[in-house]
Amino acid sequence: MKSIIRLALAATLAIFAQTLTAQDSSEKEVSGIRNKQNQIEYLKEKREELINVEKESLKRRVMFLNKQVESGEITKEEAEEQKLAFAEKVALNIKNETAIIDNKIELVQRNGKINNDVGSQVVFDMGTDGDDGKKTYGITINDGKVGDTKEYDKRTYSELVIAFGLNNGITEVDSEIGDQFSIGRSRFFELGYAWKTRVFENSGALHLKYGLSLQTNKLFKKENERLVVSNDMASFEEFPEDLDKSQLRFSNLVVPIHFEFGGWKKEQKEDYVRYRLARQFRMGIGGYAGFRLGTQQKLKYKVDGERVKTKEKTDFGGDNFVYGFSSYIRLSGDLSLYGKYDLSSAFKTENLGEVNNLSLGLRWDL
Repeated sequence: MKSIIRLALAATLAIFAQTLTAQDSSEKEVSGIRNKQNQIEYLKEKREELINVEKESLKRRVMFLNKQVESGEITKEEAEEQKLAFAEKVALNIKNETAIIDNKIELVQRNGKINNDVGSQVVFDMGTDGDDGKKTYGITINDGKVGDTKEYDKRTYSELVIAFGLNNGITEVDSEIGDQFSIGRSRFFELGYAWKTRVFENSGALHLKYGLSLQTNKLFKKENERLVVSNDMASFEEFPEDLDKSQLRFSNLVVPIHFEFGGWKKEQKEDYVRYRLARQFRMGIGGYAGFRLGTQQKLKYKVDGERVKTKEKTDFGGDNFVYGFSSYIRLSGDLSLYGKYDLSSAFKTENLGEVNNLSLGLRWDL
């Protein structure tokens, strides 16, 4: 069972990597042409704007000097002298400023871009609201849209992640899912915060999703057994009383990373550009890594009619470094079908070998 799951995951990741490479090449070719045209157009507009600003400055200076002559503050000869000096200054300003812009235009025509001094905008966002209600955190880089008056979609959004569903244990022995642990009573829960960044500048096809999550996986033993440790080795043993509950709980803090891809729609108006993902097929493939916060065994039973609860905290030979594969497929809106598989062992026993968590449930990215 373990070998089949791992081979299927490896094949899926290989196919996804090939698709990603093809998408990257296509996007870079298209965006390079458009960025060059945008930069040249903006620089030409900037050149005209600077000339007009300097001419307007000269006009206002002449009007001011004429008023001083009328009020008798200065003579007509002094005014003409100051007008000439200021006109020479404006002419030099126009000459120098337009020369700088002309050189930048030549750089763009020759190289396709200007290195960092023009055209790159780095925006630091800490919780600002976007048009779609999402909050933006982190860094947004807008390279190549020099002077573009359009408002472009932000590259990074933040989301609250909530997931829960069924959990079970995959063992090394030849047993089916549900043989050792109850399917209906073994569950998982995940609560996290994630950031989603659009990978390609001019496409919503691929996003990188990353964050921090608290995972809780529970395994409910079907037989009247408890997990005990003897001589540094864990094993399931028959419990002398009738157990109402024999449950193992594993708590992990992990950093999940997913590549999310699928359909998207570009919405472009005169004053903004949006990359819409709503009502489109979306799928995420990736994994997670982190560390074990704790392992707890909880038993409930009765002795002489009295209810007894016991809790035991120990690792039972499991891995403290937690890692695994995970994936999700959007069903509707913010709701997705979610699955994950721990490559690290939850615990180890003499009779079952390594036991790994396998989970399937629902996920909300809010």
